[in-house]
Amino acid sequence: MNKSSPSIAVVFLARGAEVDWRASCERFLASYRHCSAGAEHSLYVIFKGFGKASDMDEARKMFEVVPFKPVLLDDDSFDIGAYTATANQIHEDLVCMLNTTSEIMAGNWLRKLAVNLSSANVGLVGATGSYESLSEFNKAFPLFPNPHLRSNAFMINRELFCRITKGRPMRDKIDAFLFESGPDSMTRQILALGQEALLVGRNGRGYSLKWWPTSDTFRQGTQSNLLVADNQTRNFAAMPWPEKHEFVLRTWGPYINDEMLIGWKPSSPANLPANPTKYPE
Repeated sequence: MNKSSPSIAVVFLARGAEVDWRASCERFLASYRHCSAGAEHSLYVIFKGFGKASDMDEARKMFEVVPFKPVLLDDDSFDIGAYTATANQIHEDLVCMLNTTSEIMAGNWLRKLAVNLSSANVGLVGATGSYESLSEFNKAFPLFPNPHLRSNAFMINRELFCRITKGRPMRDKIDAFLFESGPDSMTRQILALGQEALLVGRNGRGYSLKWWPTSDTFRQGTQSNLLVADNQTRNFAAMPWPEKHEFVLRTWGPYINDEMLIGWKPSSPANLPANPTKYPE
């Protein structure tokens, strides 16, 4: 990115109410330090949900190994509410939001997101996407297929994000789910503006909506093209085959590429995806 490029804020949510917050922060920090971002940026760390002052102090001290700016918030309004509050406090042109369980998987990760976001007529990019619908649990959600970029790792123009979240309630988890995959989700709002929402892989390619099921990212094959992992991608990698198969179909249905669905064989342990932490360039 050159000097004329938009300024970028990377926002990581460190939520102390999570039982394993230490492990999550350590995992993110290890990946952030190991994987060059490839683009100039400011790192903001949201500290919320810390019940003890000593835990807050410990968390802030953990991040002193990198330049960062702290944002202190109350533990309400869920991830999206925290992102919204932060986006309204800072001044960078673009924001890249990462949740507590995020783990960067490749070098130049931020550049890959930013380059795709700068493409003509693109309004939103993310590291994972899904066609899944929650309509069987709540009729407020659109029926399958329900394409949406997941909110674990996404990048968007800051002012646009502030605009589409303005006045949006985040009273409970359903409100957060609705923002991610409801009838007026972040993705659907971008599409309604006539802009694209791209899923960006570790390979740097931006996949348009119809190609998401063949991207080898979220709940596909060995997920070898993931740019940013999270608790859901790690859980999928650790699942036994029958459960994996169920989640693949729940996420992608008949749109899944056969190769992504049968990219490993339960009868051949050597073909099962290993789950070590790797940070390929």
